[in-house]
Amino acid sequence: MRMKTVEGRYAEIANRLRLLREHYNLPSKNFAEQAQVSAKSYSQWESGDFRISLDGALAICARFGVTLDFIYLGRIDTLPYSLALRLTDVKADVKKTLVHAG
Repeated sequence: MRMKTVEGRYAEIANRLRLLREHYNLPSKNFAEQAQVSAKSYSQWESGDFRISLDGALAICARFGVTLDFIYLGRIDTLPYSLALRLTDVKADVKKTLVHAG
């Protein structure tokens, strides 16, 4: 799986949110609805230009079983096993792309 590159101020958080959403195979609007956050706010968070609010992060954690440590800090060890494996695979793909490009 190849992730689209985000380059906003909060790109790392945005990429983790996108990964989580794609793991559940949901369009952003449906993902936001399921987490009970506004679609506009979610879109801004996933753009990387806006930092996710604590309330928004808590709502996503409650609905999708992830932790604040994952959303804000990228700690993979706090994730459900299947999502942790997928994230590891994505990081490996990105690393291979960078090695072959350089």
